[in-house]
Amino acid sequence: MVHRDRTRSLPAGAKPPDWLEKDDPYAHIEISQLPGWWRDAVVEFRAHGLPPYRPPRFADDALVPPLLIHLETVYDVDIQLIGVDVDHGDAWGVRIDGDVIATVGRERASNGSTQYELTSDEFTDVVRTQVETVSDQSAPEGRK
Repeated sequence: MVHRDRTRSLPAGAKPPDWLEKDDPYAHIEISQLPGWWRDAVVEFRAHGLPPYRPPRFADDALVPPLLIHLETVYDVDIQLIGVDVDHGDAWGVRIDGDVIATVGRERASNGSTQYELTSDEFTDVVRTQVETVSDQSAPEGRK
């Protein structure tokens, strides 16, 4: 099976809105209008008395969640960026369907958000390469 690369343009909502940089980014925003993943995070952060939620970003400033959702839909996989038993400064794993396929450096910005050390295009390439490799190995001609 060959996957066409339908992921080059960022999905709608992947670029952060200007209001996100304010001290209280949600002061004049109706959070019910935000995407579900974002709204749920805002509510969770508020419930625990945390500073305002700011979505993680890639090195090119693209928001992480919309791109993950897009890639999961395009490739029919589950993608996670996750750190297990990591110390401050350690890279996190990129998991596809539960398997760690790469690592990505990350840092915490002064506003509390996470910034990953890959651009959205680089991340897309990592995911696409993995999905195509697994797909090629599962095709009858790829088996040995």
